[in-house]
Amino acid sequence: MKKHLASLSVLLLLACSQGPVAEKAATVANRTVQEVVITEGEPMASADLTIGGMSCQMMCGNMIKGALAKVPGVTEAEVVFHDGDAAGHAKVTYDPAKVDDAQLVETVQALADGQYTVSAIAITKQVKQSQPSASAKTGKSDATASLMPEARMPNLVAMLMALVRI
Repeated sequence: MKKHLASLSVLLLLACSQGPVAEKAATVANRTVQEVVITEGEPMASADLTIGGMSCQMMCGNMIKGALAKVPGVTEAEVVFHDGDAAGHAKVTYDPAKVDDAQLVETVQALADGQYTVSAIAITKQVKQSQPSASAKTGKSDATASLMPEARMPNLVAMLMALVRI
């Protein structure tokens, strides 16, 4: 009888104990990568993170900028947020040999008990070309970077929300 009671107690204890909680993975809904060929210098990367959960530039923006600047391998971090926008943007320049974009996303999402979420990330990686290509000898350009200027589109949801509040 005591054996059954002891085994039942152990079974009950194991069934009721909590195992380790799975870490929330830093997943991003929209991730784009663009490569730019360079012939000189060290290859760097830049990322434009779309961050939700921000309410102001002063507190939220500076907290995110400071956290990203402390990540080893990040050379520059800038956060842009305009009042009324649903999301802000963090533009980060980093060394891809020391840090990857997943670490940047984890850094942002770990702030303020998970208040900030990264919904999209656009990465531009520089790829070093060791030998000049045949097209470089002939004078033809095979640049992969887009020369389109960055245009800011109006946030229709924020505009409609502002109209509803009136």
